[in-house]
Amino acid sequence: MPRPTEQEIAAWYPRLFRTALRLTGSAEDAADLTQQAFCNAFGRWNQFDGAALATTWLHRILLNCVRDWARRRAFRSTSQVQEWDLVPVTDAAPDGRARVERQEELAAVRNAVEGLPADVRSALVVTVIDGYSYSEAAELLQVPVGTIASRVHRARTLLRAAMGDATEEVEP
Repeated sequence: MPRPTEQEIAAWYPRLFRTALRLTGSAEDAADLTQQAFCNAFGRWNQFDGAALATTWLHRILLNCVRDWARRRAFRSTSQVQEWDLVPVTDAAPDGRARVERQEELAAVRNAVEGLPADVRSALVVTVIDGYSYSEAAELLQVPVGTIASRVHRARTLLRAAMGDATEEVEP
C-alpha cells in the first residue's frame, strides 16, 4: 500500500484530532497524540494491509495512543474542551440571551460527556459523535459489537440522567 499523500493526511488530521480532543479534554494533548498516531502509523505503514480503511487503521492507532496516555497520566480531568463549540451551529435567534443559553447547554453536554467512564465515553465518541458504525467502532476499540451497543446505551442513559440533573439545577 503506498504511503499517504500530504493531501490525504491533511484531510484525515481534523477528524483524528477531534477524536483525541474529545477523549482527552485538552487541545495540547490531542495535538500531541494525533501527531504520535501519525508517526506510529508512518513508522509501520508497510504493515498496513488494506483490510480496513486507512482512517480506521489510523483511528485504532490513535485510540491506542490515548489509552497509553491515559494509563501514564492516571486519566484525570483537564481543562474544558472548547472544541465542542466548533461544531457549526446556526442560531435562529442571534440575540445575546439565546447565545448564552446555547453556550450553557454546550457546557452541560460537554461536562456530562467528560464525566462518563472512559470505556463508555470512547464508545459514545466514536459512534455518536464521530459517526462510525457499531461494527467499525468495535474494530477500532477492539471489543465485540454487542459491547459497543451496550456501552453506547449506558452512555445515553448516563447522559440523560446527567442532563436531567443539569436542567433541574438551571430551572428556578
